[in-house]
Amino acid sequence: MLVEAPKTKWTDRFLLLDLLTGLRTTWRELWRKKVTVEYPENRLPTSDNFRGMFRFSYERCIACKICAMACPIEIIYIDVGEETREVDGKKKKIKVLNRYDIDVKRCMFCSLCEEACPTKPKSIWLTTGTYELASYDRNELYMNMQQLEYWEGRPEYSTLEEIAAEQGITEAKALPGKGDSK
Repeated sequence: MLVEAPKTKWTDRFLLLDLLTGLRTTWRELWRKKVTVEYPENRLPTSDNFRGMFRFSYERCIACKICAMACPIEIIYIDVGEETREVDGKKKKIKVLNRYDIDVKRCMFCSLCEEACPTKPKSIWLTTGTYELASYDRNELYMNMQQLEYWEGRPEYSTLEEIAAEQGITEAKALPGKGDSK
């Protein structure tokens, strides 16, 4: 079987046209306004549909386990017990949530657990706007019910000046990015 190479156009023979196309893109970006944010101190606001860290409300949860069933990778662990309480002079069995844990290190942040929640307003939601989930230990990413309910929002980190003050460094040359670099 004989295969012929496709014929090239006369414009494909000139690399100058490709070079000018690339330079046109560079020239356009050269005049675009640059936006710089000093990240740890200032943060850009997240969009309305951003799925961030979990929040959980114990008061809203009816212990139905639908969110755990909706999770495709099964990272939500729920234990429910029954408790007998007296309501309006009658004894009733009420579901009590004993355990609600999420393994965040395996989470896809797909929001299926939030969509499956039947309560209004939702007892679990991912629209917190928090995206800083870095940690030095993987075990810190296993969240229990109290950690999910009392999530602070964003972790606070020390600045270089605060770290230097704690360590007793007073010279500006000792700080990275300050003074002369030799």
